[in-house]
Amino acid sequence: MTSARKNSEISINTEVFGALELIKNKIVSDYDSLMDDEQIKEVSEKGYFNGEPMPYSFGFAPFGELNQNIASKLTPGQKVNLSLDGKIVGHINVAKVFKFDESMRAKNIFLANEASNDKELNLGKYGISGEFELYDESMQISKNALNDLIKEDGAKKITAVFLTADPFNRAHERLVRMTIDKADLVIIFLIRTREEKHVDYEIRKQVLDYFIQNYLPTKKVFVFALKNTTLFSSHANPTLECIAASRFGANKLVIGQNHSGIGMFFDHNEAHTILDIYKNDLNLEIIVLPELVYCNKCKTLVSTKSCPHGQHHQIKYHPDVIKELLFNGIMPPAILVRPEISALVLSKLFTNRFKDVQKLCDDLFVNSGLLENKTDRDFYEELMKLYQTSSMT
Repeated sequence: MTSARKNSEISINTEVFGALELIKNKIVSDYDSLMDDEQIKEVSEKGYFNGEPMPYSFGFAPFGELNQNIASKLTPGQKVNLSLDGKIVGHINVAKVFKFDESMRAKNIFLANEASNDKELNLGKYGISGEFELYDESMQISKNALNDLIKEDGAKKITAVFLTADPFNRAHERLVRMTIDKADLVIIFLIRTREEKHVDYEIRKQVLDYFIQNYLPTKKVFVFALKNTTLFSSHANPTLECIAASRFGANKLVIGQNHSGIGMFFDHNEAHTILDIYKNDLNLEIIVLPELVYCNKCKTLVSTKSCPHGQHHQIKYHPDVIKELLFNGIMPPAILVRPEISALVLSKLFTNRFKDVQKLCDDLFVNSGLLENKTDRDFYEELMKLYQTSSMT
């Protein structure tokens, strides 16, 4: 193999790498190459490509003076490396170099977050088309594991859910359980968030894995990580959610009524969304769930449609409020977040918080008489149990 350093290099950021991951692993289309100007035009004009619905073209025009200087001099058949943070992460086998048509930018996958970011994103003047390779195979490994699970269990009814789980709360729990009841398999796409103040992605992944392993039938749920792209963040691109769900064999997609991108409207007293066009194209049923709240009169978690009591009796699952508690080291009430999950998150947010957590646990909590090594996470879990003791409250 030719040394990577002998080839030209195009520098990319994590967001571009994430979009390339989706294309290469056929998450958003069966087409897995970078498009030329004619293909981009076809997608922009028709919204379809090779018989597939395709809301965004795969037009790659790397931004930056150095990138553009390299791109402008590339020739068909040449190999150009892709560099992320100084590391070679892949390469493009150049098929064509062309001038990127700015009028096509609104329907380009690398610019799909432009409107939701409320700022202009950048592409260069010269585009590069051709097949490409990425050297990180983690997404392909996850995809293979999911496909193996589907085949092994013969799953026919597959439901997809896109979650930031930032943070994972009781409403998320109820949503997942509701989908499991009517599915052979639930795919949870764990997505990045653009929120400045957020729980780290890896912590959220650990929380989901913990919840599934301890409270759900494990072979009925699969977490698929989408950690390198914000294309699904804030549900800004619901059309991509539909396509990705369908690509994995899902016949249902569950979304909340507060989903920011669906544009719900009513016609003849029936709910419709901008996603209706995909129902037939992808053979995908889109389920819009009502908002879930905790009602202090019902004494349980309910939907706003099924609860007869007013908003003054309902506690909403505001992510920012729950995060405010967690980031200040306070365990959220158990009606909002499962105590074991709060303990896990706090132990990650505040590592080595206590000078001597073992002595603190020994002095504060009852024990079995056996010598037990305690962690910060153990402390939070035991502390919540004391908070829930009711005989003296």
